[in-house]
Formats: sequence, C-alpha cells, structure tokens
Amino acid sequence: MRQSRLMFPGAGLVLLGLLLAGCSGLKSAAPPEQRYVLRMPVVAQGASAGPVSRVEATLQLLPPTAEPGLDTARIALTQPGNRLDYYAGGRWSGSLVEITESLLAQSLRASGRFAQVSTDAAGMGADFVLAVTVRRFEAAYDGAGGVPTARLQWACTLSSRREHRQIAGFEVSAAVPAQANRLGSVVAALEQAAQDAATQLVDRAAVLAAEALAAEPRETPRK
Repeated sequence: MRQSRLMFPGAGLVLLGLLLAGCSGLKSAAPPEQRYVLRMPVVAQGASAGPVSRVEATLQLLPPTAEPGLDTARIALTQPGNRLDYYAGGRWSGSLVEITESLLAQSLRASGRFAQVSTDAAGMGADFVLAVTVRRFEAAYDGAGGVPTARLQWACTLSSRREHRQIAGFEVSAAVPAQANRLGSVVAALEQAAQDAATQLVDRAAVLAAEALAAEPRETPRK
C-alpha cells in the first residue's frame, strides 16, 4: 500500500521568509572597522636638510618586502616573549608593503634629492636601484603593559645599475612612544616613526649615490 504525501509548496517559502526576517533584525554590537593611511608631512620640495642637496641621477624604488607576519593590512603589536598580535577594529588602507612603498615614493620625490624617482618597470633604466625590507613596524608593549612604543626598522640596499654592483647596505630605524594606549594614538606614533625613518633613508641614499658618482672613472676627453 503506497503512502500518500501531503505537499505544501508554499511552506518552504514561508519558512525562508521568516528566517530572513529574523536575520535582518540582527545587528552587530562591534564598532565599524577603521582604515588608516600613512602620509608624509607637506613640505616644500628640496627642503630636506641633508649633506647632499641634489644628485644628478635617477633612482628606481623596488617594491618593498616584509618579514613574515608583517606583510598584512592588519596593524601589528608585539608583547614580551616575541609574541606577535594584531589590533582589532583597525587596518591599514593596504598591505604594509603597499603603504610603505607609497610613503617612500612620496618622501623621495618630495625631497628633490634625485633627478627622478620611479616605482615601476619604467624605471628599469635608472642609474640607481633601492631595495627595502621591513624588519619591524609594530607597537611594542613592555612587560608592564601600559602605553606602547612604535618601533620601525628598514633594511636597505642601494645598487648601481650602470656599474652592475651593490653600493652599500644600511639600516634605518625609529622609535616613537604613543601618547595613549588607543589605536588612534598608536597609528599616529607609527606614522611619525615612518616619517623619521623615511627622512633618514632619503638622506643616506642621496649621500651614497653622490659618493658613487664621484668615484666613477671619468672619460678621457678625445683629442
């Protein structure tokens, strides 16, 4: 004997409608996530107070790299014991290498220390090449907790494309205490550390490039 089935085509739609109505009333209590950018202060071109005013050469800035755990849009923090973590409720506007490249390109161009600065394949014919690795870029907390310190370290390499050799490797670093243990204050301290380190990098790269140009053998004039 076959059992009969009672089919109610509209029942599933009614149930789905009730579920959707219930879900639409759910609201998250978490605050909206904030996005942060890094920018250099607005300065007049050529205002950098370095020992070399301008290098008559072109520079290509390669896309930066970052140590494991740092190449992310999340804002990093460290705690005692080399523990790496990230802040909730805030991110950078792009990955760390992307915002680092943008800030360095702004700094190098605004300084006026090089005849031209490029960041893409169009700079393949540049006189010098600058490579940067982000070793540190986080808010560091000590064992007592409280207010963190923004710490930054970049490992840099300047090479001469014309001579096909590495000129020098150098590091720049900065440490800026945050004004308060709040994400907005931490971001402000990280931005200041990045600005300080970028100024160091521009000056160092310009000095090394100028010294390399001065050391190049000069062509003997034809008679």
